[in-house]
Order: sequence, then C-alpha cells, then structure tokens
Amino acid sequence: MPVDDLWLAVGQDPDGTWWFDAYFIGRVTLLGGAPRAVAFAQWLLASPPKGRYEKEFMLVDGEPQSGSRRLTDGTRLTVEILLGREEAGEPEYLQVLPSGEVRNYAFEVCAPLECKRVVRAELEAAATRLLTPRA
Repeated sequence: MPVDDLWLAVGQDPDGTWWFDAYFIGRVTLLGGAPRAVAFAQWLLASPPKGRYEKEFMLVDGEPQSGSRRLTDGTRLTVEILLGREEAGEPEYLQVLPSGEVRNYAFEVCAPLECKRVVRAELEAAATRLLTPRA
C-alpha cells in the first residue's frame, strides 16, 4: 500500500537498509538500522496504561539526510512519535512530529498534524512484523 494510505511506515529493503517513510517527509534511511527498528517495535508493544497517558519515542534523532525527494540534502531530521490516550476508555492515538535543521535554520512541520486513532490489534501486528526475521 502507498504510504499515503498507511500514514507512516518502517521497513527494510532487500539489501538490508532500514527506512522510515511518512506522507509529509518521504522515505529516508533509518540510520539506527535494525536495532532502532526493534526498539521502536518493542516500544509499540509495551502494554499501555488503562487511563490517560502519553509517551514518546525518538525514531530519528538529528540525523543528516540525503537522497530524499522532499528533504534537502544535509537536512538534520528528527522524528518523534507520540502514542497516548486522551481519556480513559477512549481509543489510543499516534502522532508523528517531524522537526530538524536546514542550513542552520530550525524547522517544524506546521501542517495540521492529526492524531491517527490506533487499533491496538493492528498496531501490535505491525510491530510484530518488524520483529519477525526475514527469510
């Protein structure tokens, strides 16, 4: 499925390169590779509290980029993922917060960033796929 439908994706190319893709960033290399993808999957699989909560995971932390169709070469990209619930009994939400620096100018994505409702079973299935060794 296109990332526009998935909203965000983490995956691996046949050559072993790990990547992150989001509809407002485009596909970029996940420089932390497999260990970062595993840490992200384990973070997603952690049992959420029953009530209101918010937790964060730094998926990309100030990493220089190149080869992206949407980011200027040399952009230092940070991508923070938030997972939470506004009130007890409500669905969880997931939000992607990209920011960074280009030519010594800081930026944040200012487009309306909606919180995507999370279906826990789908989230856990996706995280489990990240942890499943490829044949």
